[in-house]
Amino acid sequence: MSYFSDVSNICWFLEPEFAKEVVRLHKVVGNAVTEGRHIVVGTGSSQLFLAALYALSPPDSPQPISVVCASPYYSSYPSMTDCLKSGLYKWAGDAESFDKDGPYIELVTSPNNPDGHVRRSKVNRSQGLLVHDLAYYWPQYTPISSPADYDLTLFTVSKSTGHAGMRIGGIKHKPFNQSGLGML
Repeated sequence: MSYFSDVSNICWFLEPEFAKEVVRLHKVVGNAVTEGRHIVVGTGSSQLFLAALYALSPPDSPQPISVVCASPYYSSYPSMTDCLKSGLYKWAGDAESFDKDGPYIELVTSPNNPDGHVRRSKVNRSQGLLVHDLAYYWPQYTPISSPADYDLTLFTVSKSTGHAGMRIGGIKHKPFNQSGLGML
């Protein structure tokens, strides 16, 4: 990573050679569609998780957008979601019991941490925005049945290599018109 490696890229500090290696890794493993996607890197998937929430949150909403995930979920999701007290998004708990009308962001973790189950969206309403956290979608954790092909996907290198301290995360997202997505 560099300060300015490619100012025309959505992730202007992403070194082009590193981006090529990320694409190659996912192609070899077969766990993610990378063609036609933007790759954004950060200092870990936690930073990118918060960036995704910010990018997907409507800036003109009178109340924060609800953020949900099916239980059991990564124990830091609630505290990470609410730590900035941004007013744009707010933790709303378990996706299974979410019944609020209006827009929401659902985190879909597959395979899930901590139980390893393969998951899909639970809420399934038209105003939902999905963030697929696939930190464990690597062959050493689960069989790779097909490449993930979602609008916004979080990956982390630390889980795939067994180096938890490495903290390089990545987002792959399809180009689409969502206000704030340029902020990723």
